[in-house]
Amino acid sequence: DKKIGMKARINGALNISLNLVKQNLQNHKLILPCLQVLRVYSTNSVNAVSLGKNGVVELLFKIIGPFSKKNTSLMKVALDTLAALLKSKTNARRAVDRGYVQVLLMIYIDWHRHDSRHRYMLIRKGVLQCIKSVTNIKLGRKAFIDANGMKILYNTSQECLAVRTLDPLVNTSSLIMRKCFPKNRLPLPTIKSAFHFQLPVIPASGPVAQLYNLPPDVDDVVDESDDNDDTETEPEMETENDDDKDQHFK
Repeated sequence: DKKIGMKARINGALNISLNLVKQNLQNHKLILPCLQVLRVYSTNSVNAVSLGKNGVVELLFKIIGPFSKKNTSLMKVALDTLAALLKSKTNARRAVDRGYVQVLLMIYIDWHRHDSRHRYMLIRKGVLQCIKSVTNIKLGRKAFIDANGMKILYNTSQECLAVRTLDPLVNTSSLIMRKCFPKNRLPLPTIKSAFHFQLPVIPASGPVAQLYNLPPDVDDVVDESDDNDDTETEPEMETENDDDKDQHFK
């Protein structure tokens, strides 16, 4: 039922499920099915915001913690629920404000160090999915960089490369790093690339020769696009080009 989340909210089931978790933090047999239900509710964005206002993000951080082989199934469901909740921008901001980005990175390092036999890859991926959700917002990306996240994920990814089963971790880490890395232009200041292609004829005084003779620090990449161009002239240009094509064809 795709509308189960909406029906649960209308019938007041969100707070009941959340209160059950709050009151039974030590009763893992009861918390697990409650979290599975919350995970379904959280796919609805309105539910995610509503649950966030009632403290579900803080609650889940009480459940997920440092490496422990006990209750790994509970940890997995809690991380999946948290990742779904953090897709909401308000919840992501709440997590950033409380310093949870650094907490997630520390949890990831802890699992990375202790899971030497790679039995809990899904839990490690769950932590990365939470980081991925938080970094969808600008504040999250800044918090990730400030917490040295780039170095942490880069180093852990390097250590995972030798094990093929850990490819999902490397892939997700790469997506997060690529998303958070500051936007820069490619390091090609001129048209002269690292690769040289043999052109049939380069006239000594022609425009190509002039480009190749530019000093290295000259930026010859010019963006001539203008967002304010009149779009009305475009159809006229197209018809002129079509006429030219007809001429060539004749």
